[in-house]
Amino acid sequence: MLQTGCFSQKGLLFTYIRQPRSLPSHRKECPKANKQCYVSLTQLKEPVTRLNLSVMWSNKAVKEVAQKAGITEIYYADLETLSIFLGTYQRRRVIFYGN
Repeated sequence: MLQTGCFSQKGLLFTYIRQPRSLPSHRKECPKANKQCYVSLTQLKEPVTRLNLSVMWSNKAVKEVAQKAGITEIYYADLETLSIFLGTYQRRRVIFYGN
């Protein structure tokens, strides 16, 4: 029960982590971002056999989603990870912030 995500960094049944990521910048200070967009990578594994069967899919490229959100300059990003039942379902999402 202690390994369900409440008391550990990575739970057995459910894990949700959001970590900041830094991007190379030519500025000394980062301005406040007014817009955001994201790119997801999702993986579904077959948990019963030990054949390591899985399927992985992603949504659009960063440039496309940034243009759709009206972002011309990306300032910083977060990495969001959602894992369910020992990683059987796992989604990683990079969230970009900018103007």
